[in-house]
Amino acid sequence: MSPEIHFPSQDNVNATVWAAGESFRGALGLQEYKKYLLSFFFFKYLGDATGKTGDITIPDKCSFDYVKAHKNNADLGALLNKAMEKTAAENPSLKDIFSSIDFTTEKLGALKERNRRLRKLIADFSKKQLDFKSFIDRDRKIITHAWTYLLERFASNAGKKGGDHYTPEEVNILLAKLMMPKDGDSIYDPAFGSGSLLAGVATQIHHDGAVYKMFGQEADQDNFDIGRMNMIIHDLYPYKMEKGDTIRKPALVEEEQLMKFDIIVSNPPFSYENFNTKEAGKDPFHRFNRGIPPSAKGNYAFILHILESLTPEKGRAGVVVPHGVLFRLGTEKTIRESIVRDNLLEAVIGLPANLFFGTGISAAILIFNTAKQHQDILFIDAGKESENGKKQNRMRQQHISKIVDTFDGFLAGGGSMDKYSRRASLYEIQRNDFNLSISRYVDTTERKKKTDIYAIQKRMEELEKEMNRAKSEMNRYLKELEF
Repeated sequence: MSPEIHFPSQDNVNATVWAAGESFRGALGLQEYKKYLLSFFFFKYLGDATGKTGDITIPDKCSFDYVKAHKNNADLGALLNKAMEKTAAENPSLKDIFSSIDFTTEKLGALKERNRRLRKLIADFSKKQLDFKSFIDRDRKIITHAWTYLLERFASNAGKKGGDHYTPEEVNILLAKLMMPKDGDSIYDPAFGSGSLLAGVATQIHHDGAVYKMFGQEADQDNFDIGRMNMIIHDLYPYKMEKGDTIRKPALVEEEQLMKFDIIVSNPPFSYENFNTKEAGKDPFHRFNRGIPPSAKGNYAFILHILESLTPEKGRAGVVVPHGVLFRLGTEKTIRESIVRDNLLEAVIGLPANLFFGTGISAAILIFNTAKQHQDILFIDAGKESENGKKQNRMRQQHISKIVDTFDGFLAGGGSMDKYSRRASLYEIQRNDFNLSISRYVDTTERKKKTDIYAIQKRMEELEKEMNRAKSEMNRYLKELEF
């Protein structure tokens, strides 16, 4: 037999796990369908990874194998609910992680139809392509890639809502490399969504004996649950995730002060519209001393929270933002100027358009550093650094490497590249009135070649002579033919 039969390819695994969702299609809306399929994937993983998921234990009669053995139970949905609820209740890190799942819901049909759907779901996850036990022993990445594939498929199908809680894999990789994490770092995302950014950074230093801690907060319940699942599937421990609105009520607090972190990565909501300016003026953590962002565009609310949460001596942050953050006036300009003058901004990186799900607009990455040793800022225009796709553009390895290499060059004292990047001084930024639009610093226009009028005129004269010779030759032939 061929090796592929024993050990399926990644594409085969991805196709199989996506097809397993047929049990829910037509019965559940997209968001519910996503939560149910991911939750069942996670439930199967917990059973297959028993003893290899930190301190998580599976109670008796609660594993996937037990449910499979009792798939002919009169009420299979109730059996599944009980297994999941008990598993979550007996493991603190899984508290309420299945709370929004109910396999007895009438949305899945009456009892007979519901049991049929669930038996098919169990059969699909019993296929050899989804034998997580063998992958854990041989190549755990097959599982994490399949999980990421599901997240991406759901984001792609979600329309304008797709990019709200999912960051494309290539952006995760890029930010992780730019942050340069190392053993001992604390890593934080104040709006962690599916947890993909945290997982990307931690994976950079994940090896036997690696020491790091991950922290995060998320307002949406479904994403809070999925983000925690993501950490466990990536085998990333320890972590501390909190539920709630980071701006209104930050949960990661010690002795009435914001906790400090070595690395912060985030792709917060592009135009955070729940920002309460009155509450901000009374903020007990003094996050908005640089200025209070406008209520309709609260992007700087997250940026200011992140800056106040960085370790003073060695904090680094990478934040995905809309381009408006770079040039809008009013209070945002005041905040931007304060950040630049305090020498916290290290780089502005423009990304390609149509990279994020649900929006065709391009975004930028801001890199902050509390231990910056000079006042220059690097500007990179990577708008053309992508491969065009049918639905989304993609940044490939060469595009990511070009950005990272340019940033490394900037840290070494260089960083400027014609039509791509520019190392700008504080004086130049002041001259631009603290407008950080990348086009003000990186000129990507193609210069037109100078027109040589003399050469054109000379060529016209030559052509005219050739035409006259041709006419003379034609007249001679016509005369010989007596025309």
